[in-house]
Amino acid sequence: MAKKSYELSPRDVLFFRDARPMDVDKDRTDDVFNVGHGAYWPRPDQLFSAVIHELIRDPNVSEKNWYGSVSDLRVTGPFPMKDGKLYLPMPLDWDMKLIDFDASQGVTDIPAPLTAGFADRVVEKKSYPRWITAEEYERYLKGIVGEGKGLEADVPKNVDADLYQSEPRVGTTLDASTGASKRVDGRYESGQYEAEYLRLGEGVKMLCEVETVKVDELSGRDVRFGGQGGMVRFEPSGKDLEAELKALSKGNPTKYVRWTLLTPALFMKGWYPNWLEEQADGKRTGKVMLPTERVQRRPGESRAAYRARMKEECKPFETATLIAACIGKPLAFSGYDSLDKEKPTELAVPAGSSYVFKCETEDEAKKLVEVLNLKPLSDLGEKGLGLGICSYVAEPQKFTRESNN
Repeated sequence: MAKKSYELSPRDVLFFRDARPMDVDKDRTDDVFNVGHGAYWPRPDQLFSAVIHELIRDPNVSEKNWYGSVSDLRVTGPFPMKDGKLYLPMPLDWDMKLIDFDASQGVTDIPAPLTAGFADRVVEKKSYPRWITAEEYERYLKGIVGEGKGLEADVPKNVDADLYQSEPRVGTTLDASTGASKRVDGRYESGQYEAEYLRLGEGVKMLCEVETVKVDELSGRDVRFGGQGGMVRFEPSGKDLEAELKALSKGNPTKYVRWTLLTPALFMKGWYPNWLEEQADGKRTGKVMLPTERVQRRPGESRAAYRARMKEECKPFETATLIAACIGKPLAFSGYDSLDKEKPTELAVPAGSSYVFKCETEDEAKKLVEVLNLKPLSDLGEKGLGLGICSYVAEPQKFTRESNN
């Protein structure tokens, strides 16, 4: 398998829809229908779809075997990059302190198994950007956000508008069968529609990483990305995205590990990761059920045999347990394809959300970082969802009335 980082340059505006139906709204303003909301930053699974549909069109392979011509495709990103600077999603617990609640005193109603929560360091109205530079993100990972600020909030510079904007475009309603203006009750309808598109700012590109045996075939190609026939040019990047992310500091080791999502994550249990323990009676313990060491699959070993052996040989974490979570508003998305038709709406944990785990020792915390850091740990993980970055945090403060003010 080969990996390569690519810079994606749009040839025009792009369209990445949300979960709302692609249809005219009931209300119309100035005789213009709003039919599409597509000015969103692309998700990793949309990048995956674009890449695999480009690579399966192999002229040397029959159409029925197209999908077999691409093996083990994985993607990371895309993330904005402007003037050589990488941007990452704003952490939702930026400039917050971790508070250990005493549930026995009735001071909180946070769901089990959580025993701690987040409180703003400075209680005032703040407006944070959606994206920050990798340098700013490293301050967050090191735990030095807000240092020296006193009662002043630490708010990074907002450059969202420089990275990308929403661009509305108006068109005339056409009849799909004739290609002419629609006819309604024997009359021509002069209705118009408006759709919102994504336009990158000047000098902005999308940085991503693609892993597949055919990765070099993307170089210099124009690839359909998103809806409405939008095209992007794939050019090899001088930056190594994986190396850039791995180089970010995790702070000084402690017994507490924070896992912050760089991409949205899908879990069957909502916000609660599938790899945390849930007992038969539905009780959630928060215990990490991932193996401490990855069990490698043997050559020629069947998938069923591999899974059975993995259950026998893997050693679970002894004490690593979820104690806190800072979760944003669910990201809703859906889709459509010719095979499955309409896809159900999914609700994903948004990028920037974070989870904090407590371990008995620093050694176990270091092992947990190895297992969680920059691994896609959610449904559709092979499509880049559930990618998180780890950092160490200090022991939560004990709850007092003063700590909550």
